Amino acid sequence: MGNSTFKEHIKPSLVLVLICLVVSVALSQVHSITLPLINAMAAKTADQTRTLVLPNATTFTSYEGTLQEGIIDFYWADNGAGAAITAEANSYGGPITVMIGVDAKGAVTGVKVMSHSDTPGLGTKAQTPEYLSQYEGKTAADLIADLETVGQDTIKDNTNLDAVTGATISSNGVYHAVQRALAQFEAAGGVKNE
Repeated sequence: MGNSTFKEHIKPSLVLVLICLVVSVALSQVHSITLPLINAMAAKTADQTRTLVLPNATTFTSYEGTLQEGIIDFYWADNGAGAAITAEANSYGGPITVMIGVDAKGAVTGVKVMSHSDTPGLGTKAQTPEYLSQYEGKTAADLIADLETVGQDTIKDNTNLDAVTGATISSNGVYHAVQRALAQFEAAGGVKNE
């Protein structure tokens, strides 16, 4: 009975455990090989997007100061053209991540949605290049009544912008991300002087 129990129950369990260990080691090796490649591709994509939202810049340096709530990263243009700031805000399907270019005078030069969880269709209409272009040329004065209220008002409260009908929460997500980026730009003191 002891030998048949080993063959029927213990041996298959040991084989499964061994297979799991081999697969785990193989997956960890694949992860260690691909992670640097994934990170390099993500960095390249972010650099390309920075030049899209701030077209007068080609190279960037990371901001060394304190990032405010909702700010993911902040890069100064090396030529003094402004900054590219990535901000996050709540949207309909969850967080929305937006990269915003801000020129040396504090005006938005471009807005690009980097990631979102909104429902395809109506909610994503607030992420089209046509819709996002309404932010170009806007400053903190156009979008922020009071720095203490960043992210608290709604896009419908602002007469300088239009919301997408039926996608107000998604429109607010973009709006709040842009507000946060402009507030961060002001808090950083504008364009870096060297």
